Amino acid sequence: MSESEGQPPAVPPVSRAAELAAQQVEQIVGVAQASAEKLTRTAREEAESVRALARESAQADVESARKEASARIRDAQGAADEVLEQAKAVSAGMKQLAHLLTTHAERILRDVTNSHRAMSADLRAAARNEPLAPLDEREPAAEGESAEPAPQPRRASSIDNPFSDLEPPSWVENR
Repeated sequence: MSESEGQPPAVPPVSRAAELAAQQVEQIVGVAQASAEKLTRTAREEAESVRALARESAQADVESARKEASARIRDAQGAADEVLEQAKAVSAGMKQLAHLLTTHAERILRDVTNSHRAMSADLRAAARNEPLAPLDEREPAAEGESAEPAPQPRRASSIDNPFSDLEPPSWVENR
């Protein structure tokens, strides 16, 4: 059979230049692949290094935040304790003040009650035109009352000024 009878033409032999070019391309591709693999390894190593540094930095930040939070909690607890102590002191002072005010209020009420009795007795005696007894001759106060004498009728000589023998209650300051 001949070439013209329907057989495909035979591939001409490749030239030596083409073979050299193909070898050079294969070498370039090999070097590029090796370089790509090296770059990939380097990038992975650098990424792992960056991750490790980030992890360490995050752990340091977390530890620093924990220390700062602990310090703030201690400070807040100290402030709360101080406020509690101050509240206890204020409460004790207010209790003492309440006791003093109660004592003074009872004394004032006792003195006013005794003065009221004396004035009422004097006014009743004056209304009946009876002589008033001097303060020192009046009856002593009942138990639980002030030691001030109870009202007694006055002598006739003090009728001109029925209040001349009255003394102010003990809680009034003398000037």
